[in-house]
Amino acid sequence: MSGNPVTMLAKKFLLSKASDGFLSFIAWVSVVGVALGVLSLTVVTSVINGFEGELIKTITGMNGDVVLYSRGDPVGDAPAVEEKIRRVLPAAEAITPSFMAELMVSGPDGVAGAVIDGIDSATFGSVTSVASHVVQGRMPEKEGEIALGASLASRIGVFEGNQVRIIVPFVQDKSGATGADTGGMSAPKVFKARVSGIIKMGMHDYDSKFMFAPMLDVQKYLDYPGRVTSFRIKLRDGSDSRRASDALSANFGYPFRAKDWGQQHKNLFYAIQLEKAVIAVILTVIVIVAAFNVVSTLMMMIHDKTKELAILKAMGLRPAQGFALFCYTGMGIGAVGVAVGVAVGMVLNKILERTRIINLPADIYYIDYLPVIVRWNEIALVGLVALLITFAATIYPSWRAVKRSPLDGLRYE
Repeated sequence: MSGNPVTMLAKKFLLSKASDGFLSFIAWVSVVGVALGVLSLTVVTSVINGFEGELIKTITGMNGDVVLYSRGDPVGDAPAVEEKIRRVLPAAEAITPSFMAELMVSGPDGVAGAVIDGIDSATFGSVTSVASHVVQGRMPEKEGEIALGASLASRIGVFEGNQVRIIVPFVQDKSGATGADTGGMSAPKVFKARVSGIIKMGMHDYDSKFMFAPMLDVQKYLDYPGRVTSFRIKLRDGSDSRRASDALSANFGYPFRAKDWGQQHKNLFYAIQLEKAVIAVILTVIVIVAAFNVVSTLMMMIHDKTKELAILKAMGLRPAQGFALFCYTGMGIGAVGVAVGVAVGMVLNKILERTRIINLPADIYYIDYLPVIVRWNEIALVGLVALLITFAATIYPSWRAVKRSPLDGLRYE
């Protein structure tokens, strides 16, 4: 006979039919319990990873890796600022200036508050991926053109080619007049623009609020010619974004401040990590409950195999071998459960990834579908934890088995 006899006996115990069918049923319940726990952890961790990854992709696609912005008035001499950015960050691959402001936009179906983003069409595409998310028309290139987020366009009832009115509620009066009627602010201004395109970034905050126009137009709307409010920066290595933002903040004084993609949405990413940890703990409880089924299965198996175990001990089975015998049996249940859970979980992940059959309300979940990113190191960790929990569940029944005297099984034979 070849192979490890203890392993072969464990396989025989696991696959042999019990004196009644109930033991086999409990064993399969244990396998299913472990599989459900592993399956749930496999799918949920992949979905949360996908959710986080899609948010990062969308945020960096909108803003680049780092944004340097002015906390005060818009700044002039953008080329000098860009030159200093490149000195501070030699790893900067591309930089694009922008002018952002909050105003209002009017269409056939109403008026909505919005953020207008004045862009430099020559450099905007080298830092962001916004142009790849245009679902109608194109990005604005000429004077008097504007592109709107899909949800914003739907709210005010406009499509490509329609005309909208840009309403600047008030701007600082630079004439020096300070009458009581104006409070130092000029009267609202209204400008007309043609919708050149509709953009769907897939993130509600962007699709419902943002619109893009040539920078010269936005500077004219706000009466800040030649000035900008921020600089988007793309790095050669996006993983250096935190170090880059710290370096910019240290080298640029007031009114500048730098934030990387994580700092721009710090609370959101913290909530995602917290949610991931809590869900992992809750789903691990499923595996622990399944482990109690493993304990029950082994205890019943020990009772069912009392005669065989007594004969083996009488033939010289050592306590360590008896302990290993039932540990292997319990681990076999755990291994089958882990294998089934991972396999079915990966199939579900692939279905979710390819079909996007589950739609989410974007105004609640930020994105409108269920993304999936599989990280094999996390899947391996899930399987390992499940096996360790199963192993821990085998210790007490295995110890009970080796403590029994051979006479207990042979007394009535």
